[in-house]
Amino acid sequence: MRGKIIHYNGNDGKGLILAGERQFAFDISQWRSDSAPTVNQTVELGIVDDQLQSVTRITDDVLLKEKAGVLAGRLGSAGGAALQSLKEGAPAGGAGAWLTRLGKPLLIAQGLFAIGALFLSYLEIKLPGTGMSRGFSLTSLAGATESLGGSAGSSFWPWLGILSIGLPLFWRNRWAWLALLLPLLATLKPWFDIHSAISQAGSAGGSLLGSGYAQQMSDQISNMLSPGAGAVLCLLTALFIAAIGLKRALLSPAG
Repeated sequence: MRGKIIHYNGNDGKGLILAGERQFAFDISQWRSDSAPTVNQTVELGIVDDQLQSVTRITDDVLLKEKAGVLAGRLGSAGGAALQSLKEGAPAGGAGAWLTRLGKPLLIAQGLFAIGALFLSYLEIKLPGTGMSRGFSLTSLAGATESLGGSAGSSFWPWLGILSIGLPLFWRNRWAWLALLLPLLATLKPWFDIHSAISQAGSAGGSLLGSGYAQQMSDQISNMLSPGAGAVLCLLTALFIAAIGLKRALLSPAG
C-alpha cells in the first residue's frame, strides 16, 4: 500500500501517513530508507495483520517512470484515436505530415517536459530543524515564491513552453522553430527570479543590519532551497528541445 507523509516531527521521530482514506502513525524505527522522512514524500507501507511494520520511501526516479508510463499510455490511446480520426477526415498526408514535420524525438521530449512541469517537484523548500519540506511543480511555483516574499512569475511561462510545439505546425516559417526556446526560458527564469529576490532582500537587510548579517540571511534562505526531480527533467528536455529548435531555424532553407 502506498501513502503520503502528511506530518513528521524530526525532534521525536514521529509522523503521520495518509493512505487511501486511512491515517497511519509511524516513528523513525519503522523507517527503511537512507534519507530522513519529509512531508509530502510518497512511501510504501509494509502492513502485517493490519498493523504498520515498515515505511519505505518511493524514490523520485521510480515515480517519474510510473507517471511517464501512465501518461504515455493515455497519450498513446488518445493520440492514436485522434490521429486515426484525422487521417480519416483530413486530406491524405495531413496528420502524417504533422508527425513528419515535428519528429518523434521532439514529441517525446516535449511530452517529458510537460510531465516534469506539471507533475514533478521543481523546487523543494526545506525548513531547518523541522525535517519538513514542501515541493512545488514548475506550474505552481508562484505560490512558493510568494511564501519567500518574491516572485518567479506565474504558470504562464511553463504553459507557453508546453504549447510552443504547436507554432511550427501553424506558421510554416523557419523562424517559428525559435518558439522551441520557450521551454528553456520557462525552466531557467524562476531560478533567476528567486536568486534576484534573495539578493535584493540581502541588500535591504545589509543597509539596516550590516553586510555580515545580510550575507548570513541570504545563505540561510539559499540553503532552504533545492531543485527537485522536475527541475532536472525540465532542464534536460528543454535543452534538447532548444537545440532542435535552433538547428531547424538556422538550417532549414524554407522552414
